[in-house]
Amino acid sequence: MGRRYCRTCEALKEFYWLKVNQFLLAVRTSSAWPQRRRLDDEELQALKDESLAAFRELLRHAKACYGLVRDEAA
Repeated sequence: MGRRYCRTCEALKEFYWLKVNQFLLAVRTSSAWPQRRRLDDEELQALKDESLAAFRELLRHAKACYGLVRDEAA
């Protein structure tokens, strides 16, 4: 592909994976270590929402960066 390197795409990908890993770690830790303080449903939902918000932002930027939609903010 002839597309140039985009720092924003790469930063958003890293941020997304950070949020996904935080969520997965919280879920796995809660189920693997029952004697530790378990995260309640609201905390897990907040982590899930953060990862989904990061994914939506990544998709929004990638669509504009790849030219699939016009970036109306620009």
